[in-house]
Amino acid sequence: MDYKDIRTKFATLSGRYDLITATYEDNGADFFLNAGQKMLDRMQETGKSKAKSVSSISIGTYYKTWQNLRAVKEVWVGNTTELLSKLTKYSLTELREFYGEQLVDVDQGVPKYWAPAVIRPVPDTLASTGLSSYYDIGDLMLDNAHYTYNGIVWAPPTDQQIYLSVYGLWYSPTLSATLSGDKWTQTKSFWTEEHPDILLYAALYKLETFYRNTEGAKDWLNALTLDLSGIDKDLVEEDIDDVNQMEG
Repeated sequence: MDYKDIRTKFATLSGRYDLITATYEDNGADFFLNAGQKMLDRMQETGKSKAKSVSSISIGTYYKTWQNLRAVKEVWVGNTTELLSKLTKYSLTELREFYGEQLVDVDQGVPKYWAPAVIRPVPDTLASTGLSSYYDIGDLMLDNAHYTYNGIVWAPPTDQQIYLSVYGLWYSPTLSATLSGDKWTQTKSFWTEEHPDILLYAALYKLETFYRNTEGAKDWLNALTLDLSGIDKDLVEEDIDDVNQMEG
């Protein structure tokens, strides 16, 4: 379903036509729809919750960051001539204890280990310029941009050009629809394409909670929870169907 139509339906169902313009553009509706979508991403894993990011990594690199990344599940590295190799996950503490030095100073080689990165400094606006030598291998400074990022570090730093494949859970794309002339530019997600009704339930729930309408919020939450249970059952069936042990 086109997102502009979902936005219009949200205004109709809520009676809040002030949240869209006369030409059906955003005037506050997107806040509730995106808040609802993020809530759905956290409440229910779907077939589109997992995603893969492939990046080209240059020599000497030991970290990578992403936006909208919820959780990293697996990390693999490879190049154009060799098979992929899965990295072993360790905690930052284990990496610190194993190497005992700044990761950037570790002898380069084929990456073997990875760990979730800590990318928030204190104070929050602290810049890395001139201070990087004081931080251990777990610190990845992004200045003021770190709020919306998540990332990993790996060891040792790569000694060749490689590609990094990261499997994980990701938030859905931010929803928007803008009108230019007579043409719409719109984003889409699993929820807009497969379950626009559940997305509307979630957005209407968010709207009711902001205005402290407890009973109205409860009704919308009950409706979306019932539908989400069906998605969860589908995932369970897919996971348990014909699972066999692979033989080497």
